[in-house]
Amino acid sequence: MDTQDALIRLCRQKYVGESFAQDLATLLNINLDAAYRRMRSQTLLTIEEIKLVCRKFNVSFDAVMDYENKMVPFQFNAMFKDKFQILEYLTTICKALEKMTLSKDALMTMTAMDVPYFRQFGYKSLSRFKMFFWQRSVLNVDAYRHKKFNAEEEIEEFEDLVEKIFYFYHGVDSYEIWAPETLDSTIKQIQYYKDSGLFESAEDSNKVCDSLDELLNKLEREAETGKKTILNRNGSLSSSFKMYQSDIFLSNNCIQAFEGDTVYTHITFNTFNHLMTFNPEFSEECSQWVDQMKSKSVLLSEVSEKLRYQFFLTLRKKINLLRV
Repeated sequence: MDTQDALIRLCRQKYVGESFAQDLATLLNINLDAAYRRMRSQTLLTIEEIKLVCRKFNVSFDAVMDYENKMVPFQFNAMFKDKFQILEYLTTICKALEKMTLSKDALMTMTAMDVPYFRQFGYKSLSRFKMFFWQRSVLNVDAYRHKKFNAEEEIEEFEDLVEKIFYFYHGVDSYEIWAPETLDSTIKQIQYYKDSGLFESAEDSNKVCDSLDELLNKLEREAETGKKTILNRNGSLSSSFKMYQSDIFLSNNCIQAFEGDTVYTHITFNTFNHLMTFNPEFSEECSQWVDQMKSKSVLLSEVSEKLRYQFFLTLRKKINLLRV
């Protein structure tokens, strides 16, 4: 596949609309026949046309280049610029998960150095705490600067969106590698808010702990059955689920989404942001690393009843210490 074929293919994967060819013709101010010739690589795109296409479909030309050196192109969302909106960021994640849910061969793998936000978003108090923490303590949003966390206070613009992210997560087959340290980051965030007087009351911190308990209860049941399931106002979804326990420290959250021949590799950074690349060499390296971690981990799904019980007991003890 040559570079133009790869670019057009990437754009079509991101396209949402009724006629890619017609929209391409309108974008480039050409007729429909000329658009089809460019889609078939019979006519080469000009530099200006490439720029228009990349901007329109939000793709990087670097992503389709065949680099012979060690350069890897990444896409990311700049958090500390005026244009960054966490709502848009989460909307993009929601759409990607919805698209994967509709795909017959989609698969998601992850190493959970921290609790995956797909999981966190299913529990009101925990979800609200995370949204509050990100905006107050990470992004320093002015409206949150002098606020304290109240578990009953809705964050209206996010409530439906995070619920949908949690919902669509259950429609994608996945295997996840967790570790005894997976909860530590969240626990430290809760402890910091307690020590800093940033909860409105002790009841609010306990409600976040209750949400963590609910998360572990559901996760343990799904690990036991080897299936993720959900039934809520959005409908019902289920998918296969394999959970592994690693006693080797997981150095990052690596999430890979497989759709057909395409692999999207996400490496988290800056608390909740992520770098994403389509680069096949980098994705293959990450896949091999994840496979190595998996080979040194214990499968907790459907088997290893004793080890599964002990793993979740360890996590629950950490939560109970927060209630003191």
